[in-house]
Amino acid sequence: MAELNDKLDITVEELEEHLGEKKLPEFIHDCEKTFVSRTDAIVEEFCADKSKRAVFVSGPTSSGKTTFTMRLAAGLSAHGRKAEFLSLDDYYQMCALKYDRDGRPDFETIDSLDIDRAAADVADLIAGKKVKPPRFNFMTRQIEERDDSEAFSIGEDGVLVVEGLHGLSEKIAGAASAEHSTKVFIMPYGNVFCDTKLMDSEEIRMLRRIVRDSRHRGASAVATVDYWPMIARSEEAYYQDYLTRADIHVNSFLGYESLIIAPLALHDINESLELTKNGKLPPSIFMRQSEKNRPYADLSAALDKCSRLVRHLEKIPVVDPAHVPTESILNEFIGS
Repeated sequence: MAELNDKLDITVEELEEHLGEKKLPEFIHDCEKTFVSRTDAIVEEFCADKSKRAVFVSGPTSSGKTTFTMRLAAGLSAHGRKAEFLSLDDYYQMCALKYDRDGRPDFETIDSLDIDRAAADVADLIAGKKVKPPRFNFMTRQIEERDDSEAFSIGEDGVLVVEGLHGLSEKIAGAASAEHSTKVFIMPYGNVFCDTKLMDSEEIRMLRRIVRDSRHRGASAVATVDYWPMIARSEEAYYQDYLTRADIHVNSFLGYESLIIAPLALHDINESLELTKNGKLPPSIFMRQSEKNRPYADLSAALDKCSRLVRHLEKIPVVDPAHVPTESILNEFIGS
C-alpha cells in the first residue's frame, strides 16, 4: 500500500516571501525539480527490472494524471524501454448513467467506462498485440473511432502506461501480475493557510478543475462547483481501494501553484457570478443528460460555495501564468 507521508503545507506569508524578480523563478524551479525528481526515481526503479511490462496510474480528478503519465512514458522511452500511453478517459460511454438525488449524472463511476473494451485492450497490449483504442471528445462528449493508422502495440519488450481514475481497478491493473507491473496513485496533497486554512487537497483539485473546465471543456466555474459533490462522492467510493493497491504515491501539489491557479480560478468564478447576476449564466454542461431536466443541481449551494472561495482566493498573491515552465504539470489545467 502506498503511504501518504509527504503532505506539503504552505502559508500565504511564505508565498509572499518567494515573490520578486530573482526569488520567484528560483522558487518555481525548485518546486518543479522536486516533482520531476520523484518521476525520475520511479522511472529508474522500473527500468531496473526488465521483466516489468506495465505501469498503472490512478488518482482523483485534476491530480495531473495525464501529464505525469506522459512524462513517465517519455522517461521510460529515454531509458530504452519503448513506452505507449493509454488513457481510460477515452473509454467513456454516455449510456446507462446513474444519478444522485439532485439529478447529477455520475461520470466518475467505473460503470461510465466501457470497462470490458478497456480491459480487453489492456490485456491485448500487454500480450504484445496491436490495438486501436477509441478517442473521447470532451467537447461533444462522444466517443470517436480512430483511424487504422493510429493502432499501436508495445511489442515483446515495451511498456504499457495506463492512466485514469480507475487505472488501479482490478479489472484494469489485474491484467498484469504484481511482479510485472508498478502501480502509482497520484494526487495533490497539501494545504494553504492564511491565519486559517484557505484550501485543502480537495479544494486544490477543485480550483484546478475550475480552471481546466473553463478553458478546455466549455463549463463555467459555477457549473464545475455545482457538479463537484458528485465527483467527491464517487471518488470516495474508490479512493481507499486504489490507494491500497498502489505501490507508490506521488504528490502533485507544487508549492508555487496557488500563485497561478488561485487567481485564474478567481477570475473564472467572478465571471460566472457576474453572468449569474445579469441573468446570463448558461446551463451546466454536466446536467445536459440529467433526468431532472433542470440547468443546475443546486445552484444556490454552488453560488454560496463560489462566494466562500472568492473570499479565500482574494488573499493569495497574483503571479502571471507566463512564469509556468512549458513542461509543468500545471499546463494540463491552464494550457491553451
